[in-house]
Order: sequence, then C-alpha cells, then structure tokens
Amino acid sequence: MASSILVSAPIEAKRPGWLSRMPWTGRVGFALLMVFAFAALFGPMLTPDAYLQSLADALQGPSSRHWLGTDQLGRDLLARIVAGSRISLMIGLSATVFGVVIGGVIGSLSGYFGGLFDTIMTRFMDTLIVFPGILIALMVVTVAGEGLTNVIIAVGLRAVPVFARLVHNSTLAIREREYIVAARAAGASGARIIWTHIRPALMNSIVVLAALEVAHSILVAATLSFLGVGISPETAEWGAMLNSGRTYIFRQGQLVIYPGLAIMLAVLSINLFADGLRTVIDPRRSKGAHIS
Repeated sequence: MASSILVSAPIEAKRPGWLSRMPWTGRVGFALLMVFAFAALFGPMLTPDAYLQSLADALQGPSSRHWLGTDQLGRDLLARIVAGSRISLMIGLSATVFGVVIGGVIGSLSGYFGGLFDTIMTRFMDTLIVFPGILIALMVVTVAGEGLTNVIIAVGLRAVPVFARLVHNSTLAIREREYIVAARAAGASGARIIWTHIRPALMNSIVVLAALEVAHSILVAATLSFLGVGISPETAEWGAMLNSGRTYIFRQGQLVIYPGLAIMLAVLSINLFADGLRTVIDPRRSKGAHIS
C-alpha cells in the first residue's frame, strides 16, 4: 500500500517588532519618552492650573497639596513642570520639522542639480554650521523678540545647515546610481526623481538625525529661556522656570532642581531612543561601531 506523505510548507518565523530589536537602553529611552508624551498630552488635565497664583502659599516645600512645592508666586511646581513638557516637546518637534523641511529642500536641490546654486548654498551652509547653534538662535530671537513662534523659528534655523549638509552629501552619492540615471533617461523631471527615488533612500538617516535634533532643540530652547531671551518668564517652560527660580536656589532648591531634572531626563530619553533607533535601522553599522 502506498503511503501518503504530507509535506507541510515551512512556517516562516515572524520577525520581531522594531521595539523588541532595540537594545535595552533604547527601550528605556522610549519608555521615558512615552512618560513625557503622556504628561504633555494629558498632564494638564490631571494637575492643578499651572498659572494659578496664591501668594499665601508662595515658596512652600513638598506637601500633600503640592507634591513638589510651590514657586515664588504660589503656583504648583508639579503642574508647571507637567505643562512645561508640552511646550518643550512642541518646540523640539516643531523646530526639528522646520530644519528637516528647509534643510532637506536646500540639500537635495543643490546636491542633485549642482552648478552655481550648489556652490553658493554649500558655502553658505558651511558658514552657518561653523557658528555654535546657540549663537545663531540667540541672534535670531534677539532680533525677532521673545515668544513661542520666534523661538521655534530661531531653534529651527540652527538645525537647517545640519540637515542640509546630510541631505546634500547623500544626494551626491545617490544621483549617479543606475536607477536614477534610468529615471532621468526616461524623461522624469528632477523634482520627481528627488521625491520618488532620492527621498526614500535618505529617510533612515534623516529619521535618526531628527530624533537627536529634537533633544538638541529642547536644550537650546531651554538655554534661551534661561538667558531671558526666549519664552516669557511667566510661561510654564523648563528653561524659564530655571531662570525665575535661580534667585531662590539657596532657600528653595526645588525651584531649579526639578526643572533641571526634567530637562536632563527628556534629553537623555530622546538620545537613548535615537541610539536604539539607529541600531534597528542599521544593525550592521551599530555592531561595527561597538566592535571598534
């Protein structure tokens, strides 16, 4: 009797998700970042009014009513730190998007078309990148004046040459590949080639650099506010809280300790997440970096 043999197709193992492929430091950074994101989205609805003043409760220490104490105007410190997470993350994300869009357009156009435009823009971006980013942002916000929009533009302008250089150098390396030459020979316009073929090839590098730039933008914005030229001192922003609380540093240290910790943890979480994201996107490069 002929025996029948059942041959089952091999079951392809499901590839683990991007989060599980991160090193533990990246997952820790992602978890911390989610805490800040939750605080930014829902925190103001769960805490007292961050701008409610009560001079009778000024400069109080931690208590059951005010978990982290109050500032010099009697405002709840925890509520202001939670509200500051929304402002700081919004500045970091908006300034980075501004830098990605403007820098990406400049870098891709100059890298693809070359010529006189490439020479002028390359020299201009190289000149900007020589100056410290905080100095560029400081000059812009000093001229434009304080305010959330002006700070976002100032911090975003600092990031433009960073992304322009990355996109420009990558476009130079990609534009002579066979599929780009074939698309050009088929009559595709330069704008179509940049958007359809070059942009996807640059996304991995842009995403990792953008994650790092969010952290840098938050730090620069906090520095501007601490210097008194960024966000209005009354605004619940971490740098502005440091600026207004430094007068009382020896009497009520929590006025500078807690905003400083918030800045440190936010920047640390984003940097850890960006490093883990780099490992997921290009694991071979990350392994080589660890081996070397």
